[in-house]
Amino acid sequence: MDSEQENQAPAATEGEQPSNESENSAVNAPDYKDLKVSELKEKLKELGLPLSGKKSVLVERLTASNEKVDEENHEDGEEPSSESLISLDELNNLSRNELKDLRKDYHKKAEVLRIKRDELNLKSQSHASERNDLNVKAKEYMDNVHLYRDRRNGLNVEVGEIRDERREVSNEVNNLKDIFLKLKRKRFSGLNLPPVSKLRKQIQELELKQMTTPLTTDKERVLVDEIGSLQSKIKEHDNLIETDTEVLEARDKFRDSEKIRRELGKKMQKSRQEAQAAHHTMKDSLRSNRQTRRKADAGQRMFVKVKEKADEVHNEYIEYLRGMQEIDRMTASQGRVGSFADQKANVASAEELFGKFLAGEKLSTEQLMIIQKAGML
Repeated sequence: MDSEQENQAPAATEGEQPSNESENSAVNAPDYKDLKVSELKEKLKELGLPLSGKKSVLVERLTASNEKVDEENHEDGEEPSSESLISLDELNNLSRNELKDLRKDYHKKAEVLRIKRDELNLKSQSHASERNDLNVKAKEYMDNVHLYRDRRNGLNVEVGEIRDERREVSNEVNNLKDIFLKLKRKRFSGLNLPPVSKLRKQIQELELKQMTTPLTTDKERVLVDEIGSLQSKIKEHDNLIETDTEVLEARDKFRDSEKIRRELGKKMQKSRQEAQAAHHTMKDSLRSNRQTRRKADAGQRMFVKVKEKADEVHNEYIEYLRGMQEIDRMTASQGRVGSFADQKANVASAEELFGKFLAGEKLSTEQLMIIQKAGML
């Protein structure tokens, strides 16, 4: 029996439930319809249940959960029907046959209790297994919380470092741009060349107009010619710059720095997005951990409750076994000297026969032997 009683945790004993439990449960059931949506979601969150849906769906979900808990409490709250065992003095007053009948009754009740105890032990093991699985899952969620929190923090540090580097490169880009523009204006001041950025912007606007605006064939041809003219000016601009080595070198330095700045901007944006994604994953894992922990705690409470009931049934089962052992001892003893009740009956019978003997009645040999055995002759 030691293996059946190990790892037991104390829990409050449930009393017997009244016959009108279902009515009381219906009367005392909370009216979730009076709660606000935020309050309903808070209760659902505590139970680890989904939060999606309209108010009617949330109420129905909470009500179903409450009914399930009541059903489990009712099922686990059933107390074994125990009867007080007959005392030793009362056993002494029973005949051998009565003791045998009583032992059969004890054995029958003990078997019922043993089956009930084993069922409760299996149920407690099921709750313990479910609790252990939930604890493992909760630990996995918490490991993810630590993992993605560290990842988020590392990415945030990386974003800061890239931002500082990009700020330095931006200052260099601005300086190189000023050097390039000043040198270009100085060398080509009499040519009135429009800025390339302005030409590129005009081209983008015309291309957008071409794609989004319905045009006749003539108007579209004019638009294409205008785009081609602007592209020719850019090419002319570049060809002119390439004739001056110093201006060309200044432009290339400016463009190389600008390229580095754009790459740093993309890299910073990517790291920022990854940090945000890690943060969301961390929050989801933390939420899942809390929900799973609540379910694991509920499983532990059910384990303790069912295990204690199994122990109560086991103790009652042991009492019946002890009662059977006492009956067996008394039955063995009676096999030698007879029961106390049989002895009293024999004395009464001998006295009655002895009275008849004194009255002169004729007795059989067996009756005379009863009087002699009682020590009256």
